[in-house]
Amino acid sequence: MLSRAGLAFVGVILTFGCVLLTDARAEDKKPSPFAYQFEPIPRVAEKMTVRRLLSEVVRLRFNGYSQVSYMQNFNRPSNDINELRIFDVNSNQFRANVIQAAIERQAKTGGSALDRFGFRVKFNAGQDSDFIGGLNLNPFADFQEFYVNYVAPIGHGLDLAVGQFNALVGYEQVGNPYSPNYSRSYLYFGQPFTTGGISATYEFNKQVSLSVRAITFINAVQANTHHEPLVETLLMLFPSDTVRVMLYGLAGPREIAPGTPGGTLLLGGGYASWQLGAQTWTVVEAYYANQANSSLVSPGKDARWGGVAGYLFHDFTKEWGVRLRGEIFEDRGGLITCQGTTAYQPKANVCFGATSTEAAPAVAQTLWEATATLEYRPFPSVKTRLEYRYDKSDHNVFQVGGRATSYQPTLSLDVVYIF
Repeated sequence: MLSRAGLAFVGVILTFGCVLLTDARAEDKKPSPFAYQFEPIPRVAEKMTVRRLLSEVVRLRFNGYSQVSYMQNFNRPSNDINELRIFDVNSNQFRANVIQAAIERQAKTGGSALDRFGFRVKFNAGQDSDFIGGLNLNPFADFQEFYVNYVAPIGHGLDLAVGQFNALVGYEQVGNPYSPNYSRSYLYFGQPFTTGGISATYEFNKQVSLSVRAITFINAVQANTHHEPLVETLLMLFPSDTVRVMLYGLAGPREIAPGTPGGTLLLGGGYASWQLGAQTWTVVEAYYANQANSSLVSPGKDARWGGVAGYLFHDFTKEWGVRLRGEIFEDRGGLITCQGTTAYQPKANVCFGATSTEAAPAVAQTLWEATATLEYRPFPSVKTRLEYRYDKSDHNVFQVGGRATSYQPTLSLDVVYIF
């Protein structure tokens, strides 16, 4: 279970931020004309960037982005790796993260059978590709999403799809421009990135929608290489224009821990967003997961992980904004964290003691981090983020020079061009 100190830590960040921004909210009562750019639900934000490619009759649309970054690790690790990171892994180096392009045809809820048919293909190229999607062509190119869908004329329209999708589980997304910070949270470590199988989505009304997927593929920090059948769900609730609630779940057998028989995975949680003012939002996410017979370090052999994260967003002007994040994460079974190696690609989820062929020894640990990001948008299509992050563990999993330590401070700058 999460400690009271950890829960209090997230609460203090949100409370302190809200107090500081009270006057700013009072000064601007009218809706912001650019609020759509900073929508706190990443999936909705991604849809907003889609642009028309051909006529409305054909309904082909195209979007994408490119991203480069530089990361400074003040610990100056001798292996040049930022420990326990996923995509921002290069210490004191520039990184050509990714160029992404997606093309889709949006299915309609009415009309002919052809009108009800749609598809989406999303392709990535760059250093993030080896860990970002699932169908890798090589270490620097992959297909993140590819699916076809059909809106069956049942009730308000039952959206059926088959293929590979961005995961339903989790607030932060694989596509970085649609996540608030450059670095990913620790909660993201224990969630799927992409999943593959059959999906069904039904909108009961404007306030309630439900998505259910039968999946046999998961790309994550711990990928599903045995293709066990699982169920992924997302219940979307929109009680008002300013409040959104997403409740997600993942359940089924998995065999992902070397040296263990594996067992049933049960993951449940969700996130909620509140629009506190015309240019201010907050998000809270929490989940808990348990996988039977999958831990080498837990006395009960069960791997348990979970955590809570709080986010606060505020845009001072159309160009300038700040994004704050605080979280605590527990990996009680040592299954999720410290699973990477120092090999050239992708260097993700590495802890002190890892080699190019072996991950560091499994460790049950509690992690917390605080992240502050200053965002500057000189043009609607260009986003820059200056991010400071401080990581802390109750074990020495990070690295100062060539020795182990329990902390890691970093400063990063990334530039994103959205097209």
